[in-house]
Formats: sequence, C-alpha cells, structure tokens
Amino acid sequence: MPFVWMKLVLLNLFGFWNTDVVVFGSVNLALNKPTRQTSEYGGGRFSFKAVDGNLSTHNLDCSHTTYPTDTPNWLMVDLKVEYEITSINVLNRPGDAGDKLRNFTVSVWQYDPGPHIKYNMVDTEYCICVHYPNTAERATWTNLTCTKICMGRFVLFILNYQEILSICELEIFGDIYNGCSTQYLPEMNIKKVEGKRSSSPNCPPLPYEVTNVYECIHQCLQMNNCISFNYGPNLINSVNCQLVRCFSHPKEDFTVDSDWNWRYLSR
Repeated sequence: MPFVWMKLVLLNLFGFWNTDVVVFGSVNLALNKPTRQTSEYGGGRFSFKAVDGNLSTHNLDCSHTTYPTDTPNWLMVDLKVEYEITSINVLNRPGDAGDKLRNFTVSVWQYDPGPHIKYNMVDTEYCICVHYPNTAERATWTNLTCTKICMGRFVLFILNYQEILSICELEIFGDIYNGCSTQYLPEMNIKKVEGKRSSSPNCPPLPYEVTNVYECIHQCLQMNNCISFNYGPNLINSVNCQLVRCFSHPKEDFTVDSDWNWRYLSR
C-alpha cells in the first residue's frame, strides 16, 4: 500500500521529541498526470481539469467533451509507469449535467489504448477495473472498488452510450507494480497501420537510424515507456525509426504519410 512520511512532534515535561512516523494511506496516482479526452468542448474545459486537484464542481473547473460521433466519449490518464489499480473516485457535476455521468466503464491498459477505442470494445485488450451501470450522484463523489486488480499504465474512463463526458475530478488508487507476478505476462503482439505515422505535438518521437524493422522493434522494447513506433524502409534525414512514448489520440495524432507505417504494442 502506498504511504507518506509525516513528522510527529511529541511534547512532554522535559522537552520535544521528534519522531518519524509512517502513515499508511492512499495516494492519488492520477494527480497532475498527463491526460487526453475525445474532444474539447471549449472554454478551457480541458482533460487535465479532471486531475488537477481542484475539487470545484463548477463546469469551467471540470473536463468536458463535445457530443460523440463515431466513437464513445472517453478520458484517458497516463500514470507514466505501471500500477496495480485497486479503486477510483469520480467527482460529478451538479444539476442536470450530473445526470449524464452514468453507464461507464473504467479499464486499465498495459499498452496504448488509442487504436482500440470504439463502441463495443473487446476486453481481451485490457482489464476492466469496474463497470458502473447506474447514474452517479450529482455534485459528489462516487467511490468504486475494482472488481479485480488490474495492472497497467493507462486508465481509460469511457461512456457506454452517446453523451458528453464531463468529470470534475478523477482519483485513481493502487500500488506500484513490482514486476514479479506472472499473471501480467500475456503474449505481446505488434500491429501495423500502413501509410500513417504518429505525430503528437506534445510528444516528439525519439529518432533512430536502423537497418530493418526488427531493429526498430528492439529499440522500442528496450526503451522505457515506448509503446509504439513509426518505421519507414527509407531514410528521411538519416532517420527511419521513431519511438513514441505516450498515448496516441486516435483522431488527432496521426499524419497520412506513405513513407511511414505506425506500429503499436498490443496483446
């Protein structure tokens, strides 16, 4: 269980004693972590508003998407390293807007969830922490315990019906994964998207010159936090392998480019 150090000062008749005390409790893993969401509604209601520690339920202090189209609305948190996720808390908006936070699923991913987000997703790609079919109570917290412990780096909060998604605060709890359990060693696949490359403006790829795609795969597997890569058979400015270390938004982060193919790690 995560813990924090606190300094306890004891006073008696003879003076002060300083004593270090370990206080066990939960640490919010989501606080100020990188986030993305399906779309931006505008007015500064960005995805990071859901993890900034501000517990105001005013709509300008909450994340907010537009109405969904071909994919369900979602919000993703990148925890940067892998954790065993045990529970989440979600703070809802007041009024009628709060009634829209219902019928949602929280899933945990070892790999980039971006390529898989769609209606009726298949759960072989991820671990379901919790499915909540009800309507979250207005202007307060909904506290949910995972139905099973899920290990991963990315936490995806997704609505299972067509509606805007607005979250005032999302807290995620768990323990850092120590790498010892064999239950988290599924077969890994590398899937290809031809004629596109990941080009997130906030996550510049690491460039390499390699002799073939297998060497690019090796570079990605050896690189901490690499979850996908761009590969092209021909050198462009002495580069034909680009390692991507963060989530790729399925609609916003790709450039059509016949010189490159994007490959991502998957189960």
